[in-house]
Amino acid sequence: MRYDDPSVFWDMPGFFYDMPDVAGPSKPTRMAKPKLDLKGKTPLQKVQKTGDLVTATTGNANFPTPTPSLATLTAKADALSAAFSEREAAKQTLDQKQTALETAEADLDATLVSFAAYVEAASGGDEAKILSAGFEVKGRPTPVGEMPQVDGLDSIIGDAEGRVILRWKSIKGAKSYEVQTCPDPISAAGWKAAGITTRASLTLDGLPTGGRCWFRVRAIGSAGPGPWSDPAVKTVP
Repeated sequence: MRYDDPSVFWDMPGFFYDMPDVAGPSKPTRMAKPKLDLKGKTPLQKVQKTGDLVTATTGNANFPTPTPSLATLTAKADALSAAFSEREAAKQTLDQKQTALETAEADLDATLVSFAAYVEAASGGDEAKILSAGFEVKGRPTPVGEMPQVDGLDSIIGDAEGRVILRWKSIKGAKSYEVQTCPDPISAAGWKAAGITTRASLTLDGLPTGGRCWFRVRAIGSAGPGPWSDPAVKTVP
């Protein structure tokens, strides 16, 4: 009996202070596993690691029949080393070709600048003569023409009731954008003016909450408005 057993008394026969502890179940031994950490190694580090492993296991009585064989490991490491060397040589060649390309481009740019200076001097600033040499004229206005259809119209729920934020892709030459809305179901007669903006976005407030609403936008340029965009729909918060 043990002195810490609550069922015994100090004067009970068979009471001992020095009884040995009863051995409990032993914990299972944790099996060790080899660590590779391949993701953290460069190709050359992997080649070096393979060489170290082959050296360590050659003639090692703990590993009499390596699988894959040490010859296979060595061959695979040699193949990776060769591929790495070829890649590095190709990169060096590419760098040389890129340098040659940039040098040739810079030489042509400088020659064209000199030729443009000659045409400018020989023409005496006559626009027709400059154009006849195949050049364009600096600062000559280019007509924008008619506006194309607005693309990428998207509607986003705003942070307040009745608010929707519209966005679309900007169009070069557009002076402003016109936006219209239409209640659901969509109809030709239901479109109403909603606003005009010079940016490729517009926040609309005061829309009827809880219902679906349609939106469309068109760009306005010096030649007038372009076609309406494909309509987008959103349930108003």
